[in-house]
Amino acid sequence: MEVMSLLFVLAVLLLFAGIVYSAVISTRRNRQAKEQMAQLLGLTPVQPDADLYEKIAALHRTPSNTAKYELRHVFRRALSDGELFLFDLIDTSSDGDSWTCTQAVAVRSPSLRLPPFELFPKVDSKNYALGGLTNIIVAWVAAKSGEPVEFPQFPEFAARYVVISTDPEAMRHFFDERMAGYFAQTAYYSLQAAADLFVFAEIEPGFDTSDQLLMARRLARAQEIFRLWQT
Repeated sequence: MEVMSLLFVLAVLLLFAGIVYSAVISTRRNRQAKEQMAQLLGLTPVQPDADLYEKIAALHRTPSNTAKYELRHVFRRALSDGELFLFDLIDTSSDGDSWTCTQAVAVRSPSLRLPPFELFPKVDSKNYALGGLTNIIVAWVAAKSGEPVEFPQFPEFAARYVVISTDPEAMRHFFDERMAGYFAQTAYYSLQAAADLFVFAEIEPGFDTSDQLLMARRLARAQEIFRLWQT
């Protein structure tokens, strides 16, 4: 019986060691794949500075969400009047890591003067049976981060996106016809912005961050938005 017990304990330990080893190998491969992708896209790995961390984390915190975040797999490219970053944002508050952003793009520049706001895509209720209900839920969840900002003067834009802000008047003053026209021609965009930094990604079905063409498109779109918002 003692031998059987010992063999059982050894089997459990070997199984546990195998799981840990697999997790380590998977994490390493994931990091290497992102490093290779960033290199192909013309970015270099960097250690995020405190300003970058605080601003990105602040964009994802709400009064009811005081999560502890960590930036990982951060890569940088210099712009003519700013910096572009590719990054993962991890919520480390619980026992297991929760991925809040996966290879999202942040642009930081002194030429940006952005009000605090978030922009989320709506579901096309004409193509999806539960689209209307989904949009109500999205608006309800988003409103926990700020006040909904309506743009009835831009119906095509309003049909595509929900906007919330902790400073609605500043957002209404900032968002003009040119911007509404640009975003009315897009789909699936997700944005968080304040002051001199914004974070961009697409909430697009089937989007694969290991696809170089899709990631190059993500960077290009972020730079388009940057040019749109430069002062």
